[in-house]
Amino acid sequence: MKLMVVSDLDGTLLDHDDYSYEAVLPVLDRMDEAAIPLVVNTSKTRAEWLAMRRDFGNVDPYIVENGSAIYDGEKVEVFGVSRADILDFLNPLRSKFKFTGYSDVGVPEIIKWTGLGRQSAERSADRHFSEPLVWQDTPEKEEEFCKMVKASGLMTLRGGRFLHVLGETDKGRPLKYFRDQKVAIIALGDRPNDLAMLEAADIGVVIKAPGDFVLEAEGMLRSTETGPRGWAEMMTQIFDQLQIPQSTTNNG
Repeated sequence: MKLMVVSDLDGTLLDHDDYSYEAVLPVLDRMDEAAIPLVVNTSKTRAEWLAMRRDFGNVDPYIVENGSAIYDGEKVEVFGVSRADILDFLNPLRSKFKFTGYSDVGVPEIIKWTGLGRQSAERSADRHFSEPLVWQDTPEKEEEFCKMVKASGLMTLRGGRFLHVLGETDKGRPLKYFRDQKVAIIALGDRPNDLAMLEAADIGVVIKAPGDFVLEAEGMLRSTETGPRGWAEMMTQIFDQLQIPQSTTNNG
């Protein structure tokens, strides 16, 4: 059976602090020579991934906005709902709850919120299937809001700074798209929003997060290193066990 690697970006394929990824390059060379695709499965937007995709030499399908859509060449498979529908749902709620979304502000405010540079902030704002909110109401109101979102057929996802509203999907749901291709899937991630993806894979790998956070996930492999070093550590172990040939490319 063919192999496929599905990976989260931030804190997994990319370093949590400086977004470096040099440690994974020898493994990516090994995958290229063995014709093993790398499918990025990210909370980022399509524009954000396309801006860095060329640096990885990646031409494989990719999943964006927390499992909302797969882009596979010219084909798009949508699992979430359109951002326009999400905004239509949110607008009447503004009289009841206090929040500010990406759609309410310009790029300068998004830069203040995120610390991103201008181009990166513009790409982050180029959303098709989700709306990040800065919650400005009480925790009790947030709980009430989330229940209303769920009752509408949408869902919320709490990140560090933002409360994301998106369609009823997750990072695991799009993996079913690849099952018809008769592939065994290795998935790697580091955060709670990656858990559905890890559980949907044939081999789930938890990449160690910086600090004290530990992702609770039963039956998963776990790295001892963080970020790209942990990614390379675990993929090297798995490929060695599966007897995937070493790369003939010197990427050092």
